[in-house]
Amino acid sequence: MTTPGFLVLESRRLLAALFIASAMWLVTQDWKLALTTLALVLATIWGWQLAKIYRWFADPEQLPPISNSGLEGILRDVYALRSRDTLGAKTPARSQSYLTDSIASMRDAALIINSDGRLVWCNDAAEYLLGISFEEEEGRPFSEVAPGKSLKRYMREENFQKPLRIKPGPDPEFCLQLEFSHFGVNDRLVFVKDVTEQDKLERMRRDFVGNVSHELRTPLTVIKGYIETLQSLMSDSDARLKKSLGSMDIQAARMENLISDLLWLSRIESVEGERKDDQLDMVDLLTHLCDELMPAWPDRKIELVTTSELCVLGSAAELRSAISNLIVNALKYSEAPVKVTWANTVVGPELLVEDQGLGIDAKHIPRLTERFYRVDKSRSQATGGTGLGLAIVKHVAVSHDAKLFVDSEVGRGSTFRLVFPSERAVACAVCSRESRPVESRQ
Repeated sequence: MTTPGFLVLESRRLLAALFIASAMWLVTQDWKLALTTLALVLATIWGWQLAKIYRWFADPEQLPPISNSGLEGILRDVYALRSRDTLGAKTPARSQSYLTDSIASMRDAALIINSDGRLVWCNDAAEYLLGISFEEEEGRPFSEVAPGKSLKRYMREENFQKPLRIKPGPDPEFCLQLEFSHFGVNDRLVFVKDVTEQDKLERMRRDFVGNVSHELRTPLTVIKGYIETLQSLMSDSDARLKKSLGSMDIQAARMENLISDLLWLSRIESVEGERKDDQLDMVDLLTHLCDELMPAWPDRKIELVTTSELCVLGSAAELRSAISNLIVNALKYSEAPVKVTWANTVVGPELLVEDQGLGIDAKHIPRLTERFYRVDKSRSQATGGTGLGLAIVKHVAVSHDAKLFVDSEVGRGSTFRLVFPSERAVACAVCSRESRPVESRQ
């Protein structure tokens, strides 16, 4: 603070003026002359300071004129604040104007919307892609400029972490991708890309996988039927034929599981962008799922722990599939009990599936959710895995705005965590049920 220094200095000047006035009184013994001298000295000092300050006010761009005084700090603070305000008023305008001019010259389509979601600027590329004229559309809500229910919902929720794809025109093939980012104080800069070809290729890939998987089902069903018929007609004495047919039956069943997973994965991808807001009671879902899995694993123990009563907004079929894959994987790749936990965290509810198996080396963890990626091919073949289970889990997590985390160490087992955002967690409609105790099922 500069005020204490200012007061000290002025006090010294006042004492000096009093000393001069006292000396005058001692010499003349005239108190009126002493007071007059005091007033003249103070007026001279303060008048000289004020004159310099007024000259500075006439040209405030210069540095403050007073040095070695308490006022210097005050005036310098005023000067700094004034300079900051001037720069704050001019620099953003210059910067925003410069950025706008730079964006206008880009080939990529870009536009700016304000805090109310209204169009305030766009470049020529954006006009071309959206098929609009800025002069006609300026000030209109962007959700009307590029119509679509998904865009209105996207802007209303203000969750711009993932880009949005829309099909604004009458052409069902034409697809645009919108990416939102901050611009200025409350505005948004929106980049628009034509992803028609990319969207078409992705759709063709999904359709191809779905169609091929569907077409393979019929001949595979026939093959399985003949295998079962031959097994029923085969005599017990022919051990070699029995072994061959048994191996064929196992591989046919594995292929059937693979086709089912491919079809399910293709379906999940096709509806990934759709809204999923059914209220699901996770405690009931986990309880029923564990009860259904126990007959298939009679010698294993599944411990279910539920410390959260929150429900999740999502798709029952997809979540059931994802959770089932996590639990079945834990049962396949470990021999100890599997622990399933539904609990609350600071960011939202989470599902944990813990096993005490062989564990996974850290180098494999980033690739676990890739399709057909296998940590150990021989182990996967022995357990009959398709290599698509965790890929399904990842896609279900993405479609529910959840995060999948894998914590594993070789020799110490693995923990798969599915963490849901708080926006998807709601209090269950049936609030009168009592809190369930920790459940263990075997």
